[in-house]
Amino acid sequence: MAGCILKKDLGVQIEMMTRSLIVVALAGFAALSGCSNSGSRGAANNGEKLFVSLQCASCHGDKGQGGSAPALVGSSGPVSSPDAMAAAMWSHATKMWQAVDAAKIPRPQIAPEQAADLYAYLSGGSGGKDPVGTATSGQQVFEAKLCASCHDQASDASAPNLAAKAGQFSAFSMVSALWQHGSGMLARMVSQNKEWQVLSAQEMADVLAYLNTKK
Repeated sequence: MAGCILKKDLGVQIEMMTRSLIVVALAGFAALSGCSNSGSRGAANNGEKLFVSLQCASCHGDKGQGGSAPALVGSSGPVSSPDAMAAAMWSHATKMWQAVDAAKIPRPQIAPEQAADLYAYLSGGSGGKDPVGTATSGQQVFEAKLCASCHDQASDASAPNLAAKAGQFSAFSMVSALWQHGSGMLARMVSQNKEWQVLSAQEMADVLAYLNTKK
């Protein structure tokens, strides 16, 4: 009789432990997923405020519908996915800088989180799917677009070696890097008689894949 009770109690304990482990595992997975998703989605209400405060609307229209600069909204437009937004900004950076300078608008310093917020606002929460990038193609793009001519040269101390940040790159960190360091990059390229490069969404995805595995 005592043996039966002990077995029953042991069985209940094992079942409870199993359930607890499952709950903990699911909670951990949910937390990781939530952290990743919240970091990539951004907040549309913050993005709307940024769009106004950074004076993006003065060129792109009060809702991003277009004005003296192209429209930003739309499922096939520059914000169809995070990589598409980053690629569009990099490709048109020199024109944007000329426009803001001509309008006497201070060039903004955009953090990755703010870039995510702007994307959330302009995309309308559609969350477009990024192209699938590959590190092999990314290395080819990195070299063809002249990125390696500065960032892989030990002699150029003004351009950091990006291998130290492998695993930390995203479309939004690329947007941030553009607005925080782009003018310096452009100055170096001009001094070396190099042209500013343009990127497609696919090329941006490939470069990100490469940078995140670069050692």
